[in-house]
Amino acid sequence: MCGCIGLVGNFNKELLFSMMESTKHRGMDSSGYYLYNKGSSESLYENNFILDNRKSFNESSMEDNDSNQCSTIGLGHNLLSIFNLINEKREITDNINENRQPIILDNLVFIFNGEIYNFNKLESFLKENNENYVKSKSDSQLLANLIQYYYKETNSGNQENPLLESVKEVVGQLDGDYAFAIYDKDNDDLAISRDSIGVKPLFYAVTDNLKGFASERKALWKAGFEDSDIKDLKPGSILYNFEEIDLDDDLINEIINTDFKLLKSSFDDYKSYLDTKDTYDVYKELLADDIYEAVEKRVENIVDIGLIFSGGVDSTILAVILKSIAEKRQKQIDSVNNKSSDLDNVFLNGLGETSNPSNNSLENSKSSNDFSENVKPLNIRLYAVGLENSQDIEFSKRVAKDLDLDLKTIIIDEDTIRKSVPDVLTAIEDPNIMKLGVGMTIYLATKAIHEDNIKVALSGQGADELFGGYNRYLKHFDNHTLFDAYFDLDEEIYHDIANIYHVNLERDDAVAMANGVELRVPFLDKDVISLALDIPGKFKIKDGDDLLRKHILRDLAKDIGVAEYIADRPKKAAQYGSGINKILKKKVLRSFNIEEFVESLKH
Repeated sequence: MCGCIGLVGNFNKELLFSMMESTKHRGMDSSGYYLYNKGSSESLYENNFILDNRKSFNESSMEDNDSNQCSTIGLGHNLLSIFNLINEKREITDNINENRQPIILDNLVFIFNGEIYNFNKLESFLKENNENYVKSKSDSQLLANLIQYYYKETNSGNQENPLLESVKEVVGQLDGDYAFAIYDKDNDDLAISRDSIGVKPLFYAVTDNLKGFASERKALWKAGFEDSDIKDLKPGSILYNFEEIDLDDDLINEIINTDFKLLKSSFDDYKSYLDTKDTYDVYKELLADDIYEAVEKRVENIVDIGLIFSGGVDSTILAVILKSIAEKRQKQIDSVNNKSSDLDNVFLNGLGETSNPSNNSLENSKSSNDFSENVKPLNIRLYAVGLENSQDIEFSKRVAKDLDLDLKTIIIDEDTIRKSVPDVLTAIEDPNIMKLGVGMTIYLATKAIHEDNIKVALSGQGADELFGGYNRYLKHFDNHTLFDAYFDLDEEIYHDIANIYHVNLERDDAVAMANGVELRVPFLDKDVISLALDIPGKFKIKDGDDLLRKHILRDLAKDIGVAEYIADRPKKAAQYGSGINKILKKKVLRSFNIEEFVESLKH
């Protein structure tokens, strides 16, 4: 959604601006910053200062007379505003004005990147517990207000570290994908956190003279930090004054701390373990509900949505659910419009002789009309990337036709791939060839999504890790009893989910945000993850000969209307199904030094 930047030490503000400039692609809608020097009684630019997007940061900064003044704390933010509103004319509009950051509440300064999915629940809590609360108009406002509420509660009890305690309290309540930083000017404390799985990136660096954090490594490189200085903030922790503090009850830490040897020792055989679990059909029903809800809350208040599509089972499940949500929304809109039309007829006919509605129906019409202000259409477009006649393109065309959904195919060739390599490497900041191949698929898809003026896209990331989709999972069945195999399988799945943030998610976020598109991943919803990890491996992979794998997810797909030719389509990684990997390895990379290129980005 956005880019977050911060510096602590002794620095000129041009350094903060150069970091913001390097990640401006993460948020082209507006920019803002906060600067403060502990040796001064006043903050610099404490009110949100929105830089003119037609100017560079350094050009804007030169307009100020104090351009050479040093600061000891700086926060920067680049905004990608994606929350859609309906104005008084019932037109769909953006929410830029309510999203501008930093947000300053008394002594607290806040910047945020992400989405909060339990917005309404948290808003209700604040309404009930704070008589002075004014309705939040964005996720960033809500989160800032929530932290401030707990900060005041903690501070009134004279507890130590009020900022840390308030952030701990809030993080435990959040359902969302996020990274944020909040500075307590009164106590000179800084707290930084990211979501439980690490969907949103956050890196930090510490040297003797300077400390910093950013949504991308390149911003820290711009500030002069070396790779050896830069760390990946671990999900499930709070970086408090640049010291990591684990949150023991956080989902990711529960996953990491699961003791499979101890668990396994509690059972004599695998059947006794299965007896403690729900049935296959119960799990499948619960999973269908959780995945649907995960998709629905990720498109709430979104009108135009892109889906990165391969014609595989994961992305097709998302396509079917999106279509169902779009149809439900349209029925709500049509229902309200019909009732509004009936209501208009009542007034036009004076006594209402034609319609003759009861007083109750009139009141219901008014209520529905109020409700309609929050109901928006959902426009879906699928995006498939691949060589002409590649598997992903052919399957995507067939599925899109069957589902009657709009599909845009991005047909690539050697020239397309060759031209895209520098951009993808710049985004992922890593010379890993596999990351380059997968990243390019998402990069080209989100580039097309951006060209269509769509700011949010969904992907099926995480389904293979959760449901045993990779061929490598079959190794556990080699020369092992099923009892050992399934516990070993579960242990590897847990490990993969615990590490998915730096293996896959940061790459996917980087290439999508390089095009100004926010990527959302419904399969990595907290509820979906918790349920999927509870599902026994037996329900995911039948045995060592189960070449399709993801058994329960494929059955679920059929239940919700995915055609068998897709539900039973073998797994094909994006870089192979699209044909990108073959061209990269055999042609493009023979004359391109990716290690040398990535190294050049650091200087």
